[in-house]
Amino acid sequence: MKKIKTLHNNLKSFFFKSKGNKLDTSNSVVKEYLKTKNKDRLCFAPVKNLFFGIDGTISSCYAQSFVLSYGKFPENTITQAWNSKTATNIRAQVENLFLPPACNLCYRQVLEKNFNVTYANVYDQHQSNANFPVSMEFYLDNTCNLECIMCSPENSSQICKKEGLNRPVNPYNDNFVNDLTQFIPHLKHTYFFGGEPFLIPIYYDIWEHIIKINPECCIDITTNGTILNDKVKAIIEKAKYNINISIDSLQKERFESIRKNADFDKVMNNLNFFHDYCKTNNTNFFISFCPMQQNWKEIPDILEFTNKLNAGLIYNRVWNPATSAIWTLSPQKLIEIIDYLEEFQFTPSSDIQNFNISGFSTLINQIKTWYKSALEFQADFTENISDKHVSVLIIDELKDCFKQNEKSVLSRIKNQKQLSERIDEINSIIDEYRFTGQEKMIFYRNIIMQKSFFINALFFAENSKKIRNIINLAIR
Repeated sequence: MKKIKTLHNNLKSFFFKSKGNKLDTSNSVVKEYLKTKNKDRLCFAPVKNLFFGIDGTISSCYAQSFVLSYGKFPENTITQAWNSKTATNIRAQVENLFLPPACNLCYRQVLEKNFNVTYANVYDQHQSNANFPVSMEFYLDNTCNLECIMCSPENSSQICKKEGLNRPVNPYNDNFVNDLTQFIPHLKHTYFFGGEPFLIPIYYDIWEHIIKINPECCIDITTNGTILNDKVKAIIEKAKYNINISIDSLQKERFESIRKNADFDKVMNNLNFFHDYCKTNNTNFFISFCPMQQNWKEIPDILEFTNKLNAGLIYNRVWNPATSAIWTLSPQKLIEIIDYLEEFQFTPSSDIQNFNISGFSTLINQIKTWYKSALEFQADFTENISDKHVSVLIIDELKDCFKQNEKSVLSRIKNQKQLSERIDEINSIIDEYRFTGQEKMIFYRNIIMQKSFFINALFFAENSKKIRNIINLAIR
């Protein structure tokens, strides 16, 4: 038990020096972030954005949807969700520089000085509207034609089918689209995800409404690039779409082994079409790349390729599965990747290329953080992870979280009895999973590396389903 405590305390002191769940404006890194971004808080999502999840959950952003929701369609209307007590409380917390539970995910990135990859940046653009959201993120369906190796049943209907799982019942219908119409005139930006957006029928209905009611609204689509038919061409010709296409390798064999069911040649032809479309219509064209164990040597190649297109490059962090994620590698392998990437030097000739190169540097810094984590983990712990290690970590951290947040308006845990019940519930769910040794190791390291997010998420989670979703996120 003493060794467990020692490891836990060492890692805790190494990674987490922030003051509870409040933005530490005395921290030099936080000061630099706020000055660089010219803002007075970590994130504007609560006052600007609504996120719609696949099960009907409505929240401020994707991360927050794992923990707290404003409501759920169709039980709640969009107006009811936007004006809900939870939404009001979260906005008040953010205004006073407190961090709602899932905000720790972005806060961690700030403390690591990874300013440009912090997802909170998405919500910096556009002036807020006191009565309406100015941006919306739609994650309404997981219909997809691919089985990407870093994806999950929640995000791909094909993987869901392959694993013999029931697809979630989709609650979105014409009533949802009709409910949206009162919000569309006030929107500045919309984002559509999948699955594969071009395979999701309700998206076409929403796009038609946006085009008719508010044609100046930006429409961003993240696509796997496999779908380009007359229906797609017809809808994108009606408005100016920003296109973000996912490319995880420039090598046909590797690409098709990562994005299973995709045809590399077809996707590259479609990429050229979308790139020309964006260039002609003066809209944004981005490439999304997932750095993984399978493709890390191509990171410089994809940067050079994107720079030649003078397009934007986004690095999507892959936390799971362990067989794909880079952060799960040994210190020796991580330093090999760092040394390899640092051999490359790039000189920008445009603002977008400068953005891409800055992202490349940020990625290297992120891998260096993972390297430090792996070294610390390896130095302090050499035996197998046991149920006791996981239990001690979670119990100790939840107790600390309770001390910091028992008076929070967002907390449903107000006394020691309720805290004990939450701990018992979490341990019971973990016992059900019957983790293998490798799964236990990944779960433990994930909890440690993203402690501020996972512990706060488990503490504030509004129901058992969200607790399970959080645990799934940590082990997947």
